Amino acid sequence: MDDRELLGLLEDDPGLGMLALIEQYTDLLSYVVSLRLRSPQDIQECVQDTFTDFYLSRKNFNPEKGSLSAYLVAIARHKAFYRYREIQKARELVQAAEMPENPVGMEEHAALEHTLSQMADSDAKVLRMKYYEGYTAKEIGEILGISHEAVKKRIQRALKKAMALMAE
Repeated sequence: MDDRELLGLLEDDPGLGMLALIEQYTDLLSYVVSLRLRSPQDIQECVQDTFTDFYLSRKNFNPEKGSLSAYLVAIARHKAFYRYREIQKARELVQAAEMPENPVGMEEHAALEHTLSQMADSDAKVLRMKYYEGYTAKEIGEILGISHEAVKKRIQRALKKAMALMAE
């Protein structure tokens, strides 16, 4: 069944159209998602989410701009990427929970605090938010009302300043 027939079927009989869509594209999407994800459950959920997202936003698909398979693959890649990031964050949280509360010794901690106290408040604040509180650059940007790119630059500059102060 070609794209136009499939889209027509989705409009005329959404249930039957979705079954045809799933039958035609499940293998392709499973392969694409499996390039990023390993768990069969994660792969299956991601593929199902892809079909759901497509169905809910099917009016945005324009067959004049590309094929249905390419459109579905783009959605699946996006879904797989974000699911992979969620899995990585969960692993990091588990690892952090297994680590000691404060792996840095008291002397090192005191030296870091001393260095931060010598820095401008804005520099010390972004470093504390990033490395002590665990915020991402995007989250820090939202809190401070600046772009995440500006946050990244501030962190880089603040780290250089901190390294210079610690070297003194």
